[in-house]
Amino acid sequence: MSEKSASKKMTRSRVSEMIWGYICVAPLTIGLLLFLAAPLCYALYLSLTTYDLFNAPQFIGMGNFIRAFSEAETQFWPSVGNAFVMSLGVLFSMAFSLILANILVGKVKCTNIFRMIIFLPTICSAVAVGVMWKRIYDYQYGFMNTIFMALGFDRINWLDYDHAVFSLIFQSVLFGLGTNMLLYVATIKSVPRSHYEAAEIDGANALQSFLYITLPSVSPVSFYILTTGIIGSLQGFAIYQVMTNGSPANTMMPVLLIYNYAGGSYGAFYGYSSALAILLGVIIAIVTAINFVISNKWVHYES
Repeated sequence: MSEKSASKKMTRSRVSEMIWGYICVAPLTIGLLLFLAAPLCYALYLSLTTYDLFNAPQFIGMGNFIRAFSEAETQFWPSVGNAFVMSLGVLFSMAFSLILANILVGKVKCTNIFRMIIFLPTICSAVAVGVMWKRIYDYQYGFMNTIFMALGFDRINWLDYDHAVFSLIFQSVLFGLGTNMLLYVATIKSVPRSHYEAAEIDGANALQSFLYITLPSVSPVSFYILTTGIIGSLQGFAIYQVMTNGSPANTMMPVLLIYNYAGGSYGAFYGYSSALAILLGVIIAIVTAINFVISNKWVHYES
């Protein structure tokens, strides 16, 4: 076979590989364009208009964004603050998950059963979990108040202004425990045992081994959990709608407020709700970027 024909055959093979490659990624690409890029572009357009679904959109420029930063908007920015407060549950969930993971990687009987029990809530839908916890927190017949009454304490309204934040954070910690725990278990198991053996020979105790070997080893996973957890907290909707529906005010979340403006209990203000959604997206992007910058100081990679 001549060099020219061999080169031509290789070119055809390369083209065939490229074609099949594009065919394989086409479904995902089309899905991203249809369900992510297109709605985002449409939301950007609507954010510059007034639109009530029944009449044609009317262009008003930056009017919706000006309104969002004006004194007339009294709920959006407090709701963003509520979301940041709720995101504290991510830190507590990380801490408890890491403790559980350290226990379960040791010589504990029935480890797989414990993992299954802890992971089980993760596979449930957010709506189902919200309904269940609303029943648990019920003032009259809830499990929490039944226990408190049995111990001689008075009933507590777990979803009122004074207790709702704690109740929702506690629920979110338990809800996210399973996935975080499994990620930590897998990471801790991948740490070479020789590191712990060398530390033990040097006289390090269990706490020192945890602080100087385990924590740095799991820091990339911790960074992933922290980043996705904060994003999830800022986008929280289903559980908060089911459990409180934004009342009391310190449980109103940004996405729930946006939903209320976009055909919910506040009316049909699609232009303004799109502007609030864009602002929330920018806030999430800024927080994520800050998290990436700070990660250089505490995340350690093997390479």
